[in-house]
Amino acid sequence: MADSAATSSLPTLIESEFQFLADFIPQLVWITDPTGDHLYFNQRWIDYTGYALADSVGPDMWNNLLHPDDRARARQVWGHSLATGDNYEIEYRFKSKAGDYRWFLGQASPRCDESGSIATWFGTCTDIHDQKLAAEALAERESEFTTLADNVAQLSWMARPDGNIYWYNKRWYDFTGTTPEEMAGWGWQKVHHPKHASQVVEFVRAAWAKGEPWELTFPLKRHDGEYRWFLTRAVPIRDEHGQLLRWLGTNTDVTKMRELQEQLQNSYADLEAKVTFRNLELEHEVQKLRKQLGAA
Repeated sequence: MADSAATSSLPTLIESEFQFLADFIPQLVWITDPTGDHLYFNQRWIDYTGYALADSVGPDMWNNLLHPDDRARARQVWGHSLATGDNYEIEYRFKSKAGDYRWFLGQASPRCDESGSIATWFGTCTDIHDQKLAAEALAERESEFTTLADNVAQLSWMARPDGNIYWYNKRWYDFTGTTPEEMAGWGWQKVHHPKHASQVVEFVRAAWAKGEPWELTFPLKRHDGEYRWFLTRAVPIRDEHGQLLRWLGTNTDVTKMRELQEQLQNSYADLEAKVTFRNLELEHEVQKLRKQLGAA
C-alpha cells in the first residue's frame, strides 16, 4: 500500500518540481502543442507580459506582444519550425506589461512521441536587451571609427605587439591595389621597393622589440607600379598596467615634399656654384687689374 501511494504521488511530485524549476529560471518559459497553440507559460511570463494563461491562448497571441517591425519575421521563422520540426531561434523585441519593449532570444525545440511525431514544443525567451544595446553601441562606434579611418589622408594600420599587422584602412588598399589576404601579417613587404625592403624590415623588427614610438621614410608601390615616398610613424598603445596592446601606424605621402626639397637643394647647389664661379671671375679680374696697375 505504501509503495502504491508513493508511486501514485510521483507524477504530482515531478509536476511540482517542474513548476518550481520553470518559475525559478530567469527565462520566460512556454509550451505549445504541435500546431503552435500555447499550453503553458511560467510565472515569469505572466509577471513580464501581464498575461495569464487564460489570456495567452491561441497561435497568434504571442505575435501581438512583439514589436511591429519583428512580427512578420517571427511568424515566418516560427512557421518554418512548425512545418519542418527544425529548432526555433530568433531575436525579437517583446512588450512588457508596462508597454516598453526589450530584446529577447527566443528558442524552442520539439519533443517527439514514440512514433516520431512532434508531441509538444518547449520554448524559452531569454532577456538579451542589455547585451543587444551594448553590441549595437559597439557596432556604431566601430562604424564611426571605420568611417573616420577610411577618410583620413594617411594610409593607416594596426599591428599586434609583435608587429603582425591585422588591419589597414581603405586608403591603404586603394593605394596599393592589394587585398586583406595579401597584406596579412608581414605581407606589406610586397609593396616595398626591393632596394629598401631589407633595411625597412631590419629597422622595424628592432623598433617592435623596443616598444617605443618610431618613424621611418621609405617608398611604397602604388597600384599602377609607381613608387612614392612615405613618412611612416607608429606609436604603441598600452593598457593601464603598461602592457603593450597594439601599434597604431600611419603612412603619409611625402613625395612632393621630397621633390621640393630636392629642387631646393639643387637650387642652392646651383646658386652656390654660380656664386663660386662669379667669385673666381672677380678674382681673375682683380688679378688682371693689379697686373695692369703694376705695369703702369
